[in-house]
Amino acid sequence: MTSTNKNILHPFEIEHSIESLECIVLEEILSDRWVISCGHLIQLGTQAALEAKRGGHEQVQHTLTLHHKEVEIVWHLLTAETWRLHLLPLLLDHSQDTIPISSLPFIMVLHSEVAALGLIENLVFHEESAAALEGLVLDVIDYSVRQLVRLATHAHTHPNQPLYGPDESYHSISTSKENNDRGEYSKKVKDNDLGEKRENDHQKTLKNIRNLDGSESNIQQEVTKEERRAGLVLGAKAVTVLHLLAGCRKHLPLCATTRLMNTHDVPQLLATLLYMEPWKTYHKDVVHIFEDSEWQKRTAKAPPLSHTECQMWATLQILLFDSDSINMYEINTARRNVLLKLRGHLDEAALSQVPSLEHIARWLATLAITAPQQARPPPLITTLPQLSEGVAGTWDGRWEELSLQLASYFLKPTTKCLQALASTMAAAWDLDVLEELLPHPPICTSCGGPASQRCSRCHNQWYCNRKCQVKDWPQHKKLCDLLVTSHSKTDNIQEHFASSKK
Repeated sequence: MTSTNKNILHPFEIEHSIESLECIVLEEILSDRWVISCGHLIQLGTQAALEAKRGGHEQVQHTLTLHHKEVEIVWHLLTAETWRLHLLPLLLDHSQDTIPISSLPFIMVLHSEVAALGLIENLVFHEESAAALEGLVLDVIDYSVRQLVRLATHAHTHPNQPLYGPDESYHSISTSKENNDRGEYSKKVKDNDLGEKRENDHQKTLKNIRNLDGSESNIQQEVTKEERRAGLVLGAKAVTVLHLLAGCRKHLPLCATTRLMNTHDVPQLLATLLYMEPWKTYHKDVVHIFEDSEWQKRTAKAPPLSHTECQMWATLQILLFDSDSINMYEINTARRNVLLKLRGHLDEAALSQVPSLEHIARWLATLAITAPQQARPPPLITTLPQLSEGVAGTWDGRWEELSLQLASYFLKPTTKCLQALASTMAAAWDLDVLEELLPHPPICTSCGGPASQRCSRCHNQWYCNRKCQVKDWPQHKKLCDLLVTSHSKTDNIQEHFASSKK
């Protein structure tokens, strides 16, 4: 797959987008201010991923640090998480009485949380940007731990049942194509009103956002499934963030190490996750690994350890082999028993893939025959997270009231709101650019084989030849019309933005 060398944002747009980031309170979610700020955040996240993959100068990371926008990013991350934990379940309950006309408002908030964590991942990769977080690093650590605790809890209560399964991922591709009973492959765009002119605005919205069989009840299922998928994506990113923060602890406040080792006991958490393997499952008797934000079949040539597993092992090695961190960590009997379970995962294949794991293997062998170790008491004075309590504000304990206040925005959004959300998402998801971020070559929508060409109208669906495209056209036509109309509106908005700059 060749690089397009295109960008989501040009250099002057990166500067403008970063300057436009702001902290917006919970009750203003889906307001015009929030949509604009969220759009900038998602675009910056995609652009940062492109810059990181290409190598060289990372302007997004540099400009974010230069303008000290760490607070705004962490604030948005925690706001989106608070909405997901406290408000999303209530909004879905309200949807039993008021059927939502679109999943797009829900998807927008979920994807903004992923984008915010992606930006933080990009920042903490660089020591100077990680150090610039200062006290905010505690909020980031707490957030990352919460995502991993969710995965560990689910793996404990639902053994052999991942938070989001491969069957759901495949269903979104195959079933929508064959039966049209869910239409999930087009969920990010089809929920927007861009219909025929002869209908009034409300009728157009109702027509275009419902599933292709005319059923709207599946919107709730779609949102729930996307939330669980986001849980796995956030968990994988949280592992990366903790690994990077552990590696640059020397540049962080001392309380960061205390937070990792004592407050949250990250070594125990990582050991538990390595033992439970929530990112691995069997589907149709084939091992699947959740990697690159999707389930992938493990081939015979695939390495025994996934990227996420390697990062967990590396984080454990950093924390357990550093004198400053291990001196404040008491390895009592319970902790030792959990750590010793890891010996079964350090087989010859794993050691061959990552030779440095031999140090952990020898350390665990020594741990098995030594007495529990006493730790140096942690500092009596520590720092509290800066933003966690401030995000909830006066709404803590009043979530039902706030959910009723926001219900109309999520369950019955106006046509104007849907069009704004669609334009924002379309601008952030330029298909030519996102192709560069795909971990694997695209597959044919019709037959599932390797694809080399896209629909000439919407440039969204991939096909291997014209025969497959013609076969899939009856199912693809409606989505194609929506995408073409959405791209037209986005182009008009971008032209207006460019002319206003002049």
